[in-house]
Amino acid sequence: MKNLTGWKRIIAIMVFFNVLIFVIDLIATFLYGTQIRLAAAWLFGSDNKTTLSSLLFIEGAFIIGTGALLAGGFAEGRIHSSKAPSAPYVTEKLSKERAEFREAQISTGLLLMLTGLPFIILSIISAVA
Repeated sequence: MKNLTGWKRIIAIMVFFNVLIFVIDLIATFLYGTQIRLAAAWLFGSDNKTTLSSLLFIEGAFIIGTGALLAGGFAEGRIHSSKAPSAPYVTEKLSKERAEFREAQISTGLLLMLTGLPFIILSIISAVA
């Protein structure tokens, strides 16, 4: 909470990103609704799914999954030797720069997960309504 303007900027970027993707989804649904509906029927196995709901759910799941991979630390490869598989882990834990990088990676992953959540909620609302 030290830098409140930074958080406001992050929230504004998240809202802008969500609105932009939602507008693109609406345009794609109106222009290419039949093709998207056929692709959704092929993916989900039934034709009674709504097009916008399918798009929002797939995009939300993709964004949440990407955020989970970042927050979990799976976004980078690790080289382990067969002699001492824990040696790289110990070296990582002692590095201050590595700890700062992981903190930034975790916060970015959590923000991505929070960005994808409205898409899932909108998908559920549009499927129920």
